[in-house]
Amino acid sequence: MKMCVDMADPPVYDNIFQYMVTHYQDLKRSSPEEKFWVHDLEDNQYPHLNGEVSENRVGFSSPEEAAENIRDLAGSMGVPLIGFTKIFPSMVFKGAEVIGEYAVVLGFEMDLDAIDTAPEPPAGKEALRAYWRLGIMVQKVSDYIRSLGYEAQGHQVRTFIKDPPTVLYPIAGLHAGLGEIGMHGLLITPELGPRVRLGVITTELALPQGEPIDLGVQEFCQRCQICADECIGDAISRTRSVERGHFKYTIDPYRCLPQFARYDGCGVCIRICPFNRKKEDMERFLDGVKRLNEYFRLHPEKVPRSV
Repeated sequence: MKMCVDMADPPVYDNIFQYMVTHYQDLKRSSPEEKFWVHDLEDNQYPHLNGEVSENRVGFSSPEEAAENIRDLAGSMGVPLIGFTKIFPSMVFKGAEVIGEYAVVLGFEMDLDAIDTAPEPPAGKEALRAYWRLGIMVQKVSDYIRSLGYEAQGHQVRTFIKDPPTVLYPIAGLHAGLGEIGMHGLLITPELGPRVRLGVITTELALPQGEPIDLGVQEFCQRCQICADECIGDAISRTRSVERGHFKYTIDPYRCLPQFARYDGCGVCIRICPFNRKKEDMERFLDGVKRLNEYFRLHPEKVPRSV
């Protein structure tokens, strides 16, 4: 399965994060560790997303060799998911400046038991912890690439507090071959389902293009729709449309954000998603998804719900 060339126009950022902070954000970061995570993300990690590049450049025989070198380093840090892609227009917000033509995409797992409490506070706390751990990984991998003599720039979701966002993380993960985007707008991975947070490093170091994967997510979501059923903000569309160059379901942020702020992270769509399972159960579940999709393709008259 080959990657389609992405010629979509860059997405336009409409200050939705600032809207959230102004109108809804009253986060109750009461525990010492939460206060530390926020401080470290915003005051320590953020300034180091860019940095000086070594004058001694390490040569690689191919983009694949460079990727394997970075994969080894990231693996030694405990990064569970990593992929590589060229930078496509639909990945980067209009007006944002990013370094290089290639990207490293990192994924970090959120704890299943914590997410299963959503929308209660343990789920939001776990999301913040994941952002903090992921931020460290993004920073260190960026530092490492610069130490090899190549420019690199880290991108982390929490940095919207300081500046507008630069990268659409699910789209980057999609192009890197880490997963498919579900009805809830989140990347669904074969290892961790939707229970993953993403970070990106853009760089001038030549890296390979990831291969897209087909988990059967789109067909399954069309028949499932449980995230749209259970969304407490009624923010998830039930039909797909072309947005940012991709045929996808959309999320209404003005319906999502009040609930996100109310519950300090919400996360119901992650908890309720059938792909949200223990890692050791994912292979069997994905096989079931494949067989179910095949059955309904053969028996379209047996669609289980209105779509």
